Amino acid sequence: MASEVMNMVKFFIDPGHGGSDSGAVGNGLREKDLTLAIALKIRNLLLNYENTEVRLSRVNDIFVSLSERARLANSWGANYFLSIHINSGGGTGFETFIYNSPSSATLSYQNVIHPAILSQLGLRDRGKKRANFAVLRETNMPAILTENGFIDHADDANKLKTTAFLNKVVTGHVAGLIKAFALKQKSGTQPVSTPKPVTRPSGIVSKPVSVFQQWLNEKYKTSLVVDGIYGEKTKTAAIKALQTELNKQYNARLVVDGVWGSKTKAAIRSVGKGARGNIVFIIQGLLYCLGYSPQGFDGVFGDNTGFAVKAFQKDRKLSQDGIVGKNTFEKLLS
Repeated sequence: MASEVMNMVKFFIDPGHGGSDSGAVGNGLREKDLTLAIALKIRNLLLNYENTEVRLSRVNDIFVSLSERARLANSWGANYFLSIHINSGGGTGFETFIYNSPSSATLSYQNVIHPAILSQLGLRDRGKKRANFAVLRETNMPAILTENGFIDHADDANKLKTTAFLNKVVTGHVAGLIKAFALKQKSGTQPVSTPKPVTRPSGIVSKPVSVFQQWLNEKYKTSLVVDGIYGEKTKTAAIKALQTELNKQYNARLVVDGVWGSKTKAAIRSVGKGARGNIVFIIQGLLYCLGYSPQGFDGVFGDNTGFAVKAFQKDRKLSQDGIVGKNTFEKLLS
C-alpha cells in the first residue's frame, strides 16, 4: 500500500475534454458529459475527508487545453493529478495510464488506485499502462489518467448510462485516493461506500448541521434542538432566517412564518461570488444540510461555495451558473 502523510493533500481533478471537444461519442453518450459528472461527485466526496483540498480543471462544459490543465495544477501546487476519461476504439474494460518515465510515487499510487477502481466496476482489466499523454508529461506532481469503459461498446455503454454505475466509478476513484493518501473521514459524514454519495436525506446526523442549527438559534432565536439532524424544523427555521434578512436588507415586508411561498420567492435577490453576510451563511448551511460541502461557514461566497452550488444545481437539473437565485433557493428549500 502506498501512503503519504501530509498536513494538507491537494487533489487536482481533471474531467477529460469539454466545450467544443466532446471527446469520444457513442451509443447516445458524450465523453465530456460523463467525465464532468464523475469528477464533480469525486470532488464532493473527497471534501468529506480531513485535510483535503480539491480543484477541477473545469466545473462546466467549457474547453480547456491540455497544457492549461497541467499549468493550473502546477501553479496551484497540487499533490496529485487525476484525469478522468471514457475510452473508445472497439475494446471493452478499464485501464489506467501514468507517464512513460514515472516517479516511484507515481508507480505506487497507480498500484493502489487501479485495483480500487477496478474492484467496483466489474469490467475487464486492461491493465496498468504508461503513455506520453500531455497531462501526464507536463504535470509536476504524480499523475494518473483513468479510462472507465468504452463508450462505443454496447455493454460498457449500457453501464455508463446508469447512475448506479457512475456512482461505482466515483466510489472506486475515491476509495483508491483514500487508501493511497491515508485520508481520514471527517466526523458526521457518510462513508465512501454509500451508493448515493452526493445527497444527504433528512434524518442523517451531521456536525455541520449542528453548527448551522446553533447559529440559527443564536442569530434568530429559533429554539431548535441542536441535534445535527436536518428535518422540517430546521428547514422552517432557515426560511424564517431568510425572510428576516430579506426584510432587513431589502424592506421586503414579509411575514416571518417559515413558509416558502410566492411572496418570499418574489422577494429573493440573486446571490453570487463575492457576496458576504447572513444570507450567504444561510446558503452555506442549507448546502451542508443537503450534502454539498462549501468547506466552511464564513458568510463569504467564494470558490468553494460556488463549486458546491454548481454541483447542487447540476443534480437538481438547474442552470449551472453558480448563482443562487429564485429557482435555486426553491430547490434548496423544497
